Amino acid sequence: MFSYPLAEDVLYDLGDKVVSALVEATRATRADLAEYRDTFPGWVADSSDRGLSNWIHDRLWAHLRRGLVDIDSVELVDQGVTREVTVGLRYRARVKRHTVRDRIRSYATKSALAFWAQSEALEGLEEVRLGFGYRWDPEERVIGSTIVSLRDGLDKDAIWAVEVDAEASGGLGAEITWTPVDPSLPQIDLYEALAQDEEDEAT
Repeated sequence: MFSYPLAEDVLYDLGDKVVSALVEATRATRADLAEYRDTFPGWVADSSDRGLSNWIHDRLWAHLRRGLVDIDSVELVDQGVTREVTVGLRYRARVKRHTVRDRIRSYATKSALAFWAQSEALEGLEEVRLGFGYRWDPEERVIGSTIVSLRDGLDKDAIWAVEVDAEASGGLGAEITWTPVDPSLPQIDLYEALAQDEEDEAT
């Protein structure tokens, strides 16, 4: 049986450079969205949920790629709608926006179904699939906390999710702090009410 790793063990294995790059990419993307909204408020207002999500995804991926490119343990895959971050031999992540309940959306393609289902393997050789991304507020249309999450299956609740941050503003190498998300807290997820066809594999 697949043994789910603990959040603290995953963050330790990923390393501060990788997690800091994700935090800084989220911050930079949040700033990009603010600038986009200030410069072209009408364009942002007219954007569909899917269109704005794709724009944000492109900006986040661009910042994350620049932050990770010089880290030896990291490989980046950018093939059409498939964008993945591989860290070492054990971890593979896709960049996704998360709901307030830390769920994600994706078309149920063979690739997506296979990716989000944690696979059994010989002990010590398991590949752990993660969600890298941010929490999205659909009412305010703003980017919230940086999130790392683990789930087992598409459209499943997260086994765990953590909010990560860098205590210093110095970018890579800053001390990382993380806060587990309590799945027992009552939460209202307005995103669940939105049309599911507003999502595609790239978001």
